[in-house]
Amino acid sequence: MINMSLNSANLDAFYICAQLKHFTHAAERLYISQSALSQRIKNLEAQLKTTLFIRERSGLKLTEHGEELLRYCQVKDQLESQLIGKIKDISTSSLVGTIKIGGFSSIMRSVILPSLEPLLRENPRITLKIFTRELYELRSMFKSGEIDYMVLDQNLKSDNVISKKIGEEINVLAQKKNYKGPNIYLDHDEKDKTTIKYLNKHSTKSIERQYLDDIYGIIDGLRLGIGKAIVPKHLIHNDNNIEILVSKYSYNVDVFLHHYSQSYYSELQQAVVKTIQTNTKKYL
Repeated sequence: MINMSLNSANLDAFYICAQLKHFTHAAERLYISQSALSQRIKNLEAQLKTTLFIRERSGLKLTEHGEELLRYCQVKDQLESQLIGKIKDISTSSLVGTIKIGGFSSIMRSVILPSLEPLLRENPRITLKIFTRELYELRSMFKSGEIDYMVLDQNLKSDNVISKKIGEEINVLAQKKNYKGPNIYLDHDEKDKTTIKYLNKHSTKSIERQYLDDIYGIIDGLRLGIGKAIVPKHLIHNDNNIEILVSKYSYNVDVFLHHYSQSYYSELQQAVVKTIQTNTKKYL
């Protein structure tokens, strides 16, 4: 029996749909009509004898077989980039490909980016795509292939996901030096639980909060004397305008790097994981 290869145009259509979760947007990205895109997906599903997408009000959702095919597309894309890069420039051993990594705001700019800096400098043909999102958004991006690496403040336990601890974030209570204002606490948004967890741990009663979108907005708010905040120590330890209160109290959070388990990893994938694991200890 001869195995028929999967049509590359159909696979590309699937891959874009899986990432964007929307037929119309995927068709626009591929510069084809929506009907042509739908036909490519139908042809692929017919060849595989399975359903790859479920249509929901919020957009497209991958089936279990769809998730398996997405992982295949990701590996194929990574290996193809590596191969093409080597063939195009055999005179250099530098790595080539794309790093798509997402995480929460207090860790990406201050820890992940500087950790990757040596790898990027040594391999200028690498394309870096960093995504800073709220924790509740990251898992969906990881599952759909929008990011290949995910940084969370918890260990995502899953059979097909590799999770590696890369450090610990120490959250402390801080304020502007000599702050005399009311007990107002600055947070990301109403879903952010870090402040509540810290204060509950140390038996503080009801609080008033204000919301400044991300960790850097919160730190700006501290400098301006708008209120107090629970912030990562590594972001303020050299700031002469901010002081830590009750230094013996902290709320510590383990930080984990996640990527999907696969039978073969490209040279770039191996380098990314090794570089992050080695360098994050300098910043946390």
